[in-house]
Amino acid sequence: MKHVVWITLLTSLVLVNVAAELMFYFSGVYVAMFYRIVLVTSITLISAVFVGAILLVGVLEGEKPLSGHVSNTLGADKKPD
Repeated sequence: MKHVVWITLLTSLVLVNVAAELMFYFSGVYVAMFYRIVLVTSITLISAVFVGAILLVGVLEGEKPLSGHVSNTLGADKKPD
């Protein structure tokens, strides 16, 4: 997960700054550094949330189901592994 977040941080840093410079070059509108930092941070945090959710779903898919009777999962009906 750390690698994905770092890659997203670096990619968003480059893309946001390139987009802001292109916007200034073609339209003359300057995007302040504060807004660029906010965009980079928000893109990174959103990607961290989605990557974490994907990892949690992957872990949940690997869990074993209960042995049968949900009311008594610690009793004699539990299958030995």
